[in-house]
This record gives sequence, structure tokens and C-alpha cells, in this order.
Amino acid sequence: MSGSTLPSRRGTRTAAVTASSSTVGMLSHEDIASESEEQLIARGAAYARAYSGIKDQETTMLRNIAVVLVALRSVCTDGDGRPDWTGRSHKYRQLAKELYSRAGIPLGGQDALQSAVRYHIGNHLREVVPAEELAEYALKPAGPAERDRVARQSRAAIVTMARAELESGATSAKAGKSGKKGEAEPQPASSAPAPSAVGDHLRLGRGAHDILAQLSTEVVDGMTDGQRGRLDDELAEIQRVVAKLRRHTRKRSSAA
Repeated sequence: MSGSTLPSRRGTRTAAVTASSSTVGMLSHEDIASESEEQLIARGAAYARAYSGIKDQETTMLRNIAVVLVALRSVCTDGDGRPDWTGRSHKYRQLAKELYSRAGIPLGGQDALQSAVRYHIGNHLREVVPAEELAEYALKPAGPAERDRVARQSRAAIVTMARAELESGATSAKAGKSGKKGEAEPQPASSAPAPSAVGDHLRLGRGAHDILAQLSTEVVDGMTDGQRGRLDDELAEIQRVVAKLRRHTRKRSSAA
């Protein structure tokens, strides 16, 4: 066999793959050439189960490492005598280095592992440290997972707005073309808008809110005077558009 620890003899128990990746070697075609269809299916299913188990445990292990490292930060102190929540003290860095060294991970593989663990450290810190204390360390209240969620919402809002604009433009163009050919009567000003236009407006309103909600006061505070001025001009224009729309949204239909 070329590395597989699994027997290739005939029998229904051939594919008894364990969940431990250390016991499963690389498989070759010759290793399983004599197996029956049932054996092959059983073997493949066993590998799939083992892979799924390893992937499920992967996140748990990364988070557990993060929990341990955050605990180490809590017992270390920074230059101001506070818990070293940012992990910058010499003592903490030496302890973390010793942790990874004892794990026996080659230097080339440590960077990827540490990068994955940092994501979970950022999330776990927000569970352990109160928001007001995080602010003392210039740490944002939202962790990586929350920031990812907000970013996805922002991208989805932009896509929603773009789609609504395209659909609205296509509808207007079609209506204009029909009007030129005299195929459609112009709608009276008092007629109800098409349901598709109403849906577009509701989606655009939600999308506009979601996008504006991404603007951070912390980022604004860090801008130059010129940058803040440009942003303020944009916000003032948005405010004028919103005020105009709200004059209509606050109207109430007259009783029939």
C-alpha cells in the first residue's frame, strides 16, 4: 500500500476509517483497485465523515486556543499596569511563543494558525472585556465577526440598491417606448403606483439606511478638516433629499 493504513482485503469492514487524521495516510488507486462497489462506497463515506468531524473540530480548537491566549493576556500587564488585553507586553509575547513552540508546529505553519486564532481572539475579547474598558485600549466595541456581518449587510444593501435602480430604469424605458408608439395610455397623476415601483422604493429606503449606518463616528473623528468638510457636504445633500421625501411620506391619504 502507498501510505494508507487501511487494509485492502475484501470485506465489509475495509473502510473503517477513524476520525483521527493521523491514522489515515494518502490513498492511491492501486490500494483500492480490488474493492467492491459496496466497499468503495463505505470507504468514501467513512472518509467524508472523518473529514466533516475534523472540520467541525477545527473551529472549536481555534476558539479554544484563543480563549487560552486571552486568559494569558488577563494575567499579564501592560506598561500602565493594566491587563494586557492588546497582547503587546513582552511577557505575553514570550508566553504565546512558548505555547506555539510546545505545539511542535513548524515555523512555516505557525503564521497561518496564528492568523486564524487572532480572529477568534478578537471575538472572545468582546465577550470578556466590557465595552467601556475596550475603549480605554482604543479597541472597537465590535469584534471581527460583527464587523464581517456589517460588511456583508453593506454589500447586500449596495447590491439591492443597484438592482432596484436597474429594474426601475428598465421599467421607465419600457413605459417611455410604449408611450411613443401609442400602445399605452398615460396614467393619471392620481393613479396608484405600480407594485414593482413601490417594492423598489421600499428596498431603496432600506438599502440607503443600511449603507449610512456603516459610517463610523470614530472614522469621522480621525479625518482631516477637509475630509470631514467633504463628507459633511454629502450628508447635507442627503439630508435635503430625505427632507423632501419625508414631506410626502408624512402625508396621509384623505378618507374616502
